[in-house]
Amino acid sequence: MVPEPRSRPFFVADERGYYAEEDLAIEFWEPEEHYDTLEALADGELDFAITEPIHLVPDRAAGVPVQGIATFLHTQGGIQYPTDRGWESPADMPPGVRLNYPGAPGEGGRKMVAYMAQQAGGDLTADDIEPVDQGFYHTDALLDGAADAAFLAFHNFEIVESRHRGFDAGLWELAEYGVPDFNRLVLTASDEKIEAVPEQVQRFVRATRRGVADTVDAGREAAEALFERHPEIRAEDPELMEKITEATLSRFTPDLTQDRAMYEELIEFCAELELSQGPVDVDDVLAEEFA
Repeated sequence: MVPEPRSRPFFVADERGYYAEEDLAIEFWEPEEHYDTLEALADGELDFAITEPIHLVPDRAAGVPVQGIATFLHTQGGIQYPTDRGWESPADMPPGVRLNYPGAPGEGGRKMVAYMAQQAGGDLTADDIEPVDQGFYHTDALLDGAADAAFLAFHNFEIVESRHRGFDAGLWELAEYGVPDFNRLVLTASDEKIEAVPEQVQRFVRATRRGVADTVDAGREAAEALFERHPEIRAEDPELMEKITEATLSRFTPDLTQDRAMYEELIEFCAELELSQGPVDVDDVLAEEFA
């Protein structure tokens, strides 16, 4: 788990002893590669993991035996773009547009951005998009002139960051252009854990729910639990981190429930764009009994 404002609830739950009360000892782990998380979970190297639905569905279709057990954050996300280009919608992006996205030069990011452009009335294809590989450093890629647009960017992070740095950036959101709203962070567990020790999964979710609720209720105090434990988070630019922290606060979802309809749409979307290797049933993606 990367220590950052979005992971506040887990540090709050740990600091306040909620996991200990559930007879759980928590050790936080950050993967070397973002996309390794679910495979490590399936292999038993992790007990629980955080991911996004856009990764969970294709991984499940590929046979990785993991399921979503709770959603703890729901934000706005989409294509980050500089407003000075005069682009009104994704349809205005020209062939040869340079797109920064994690996983470049793989086709996933390009396919989704091309789909959004087509939904806006354009004819851009994935092959028309030039991939740029600066990982999650979307704003840097735009400011440095390495990319013309970035995906997937979040309003509470990249847009806040851009404006803090004096760069006027806009966001074309997924749902505005026919893409299922998968801008969420979900907790996941392996099929084996869910089947073998469901009570442990329930205890973990119960403690986490308390951490999310306290994060929302306590605000500033909850943020300090994270910053005191990891002062390096705001060492470089304290003002920016404060802004991101504040913007993220309203994005947490204390009830932790999962959006089944969104997952059904996402499964169809991934199949249509060939983002997943085969069909998957929504009941194999979601374990809804825990939240």
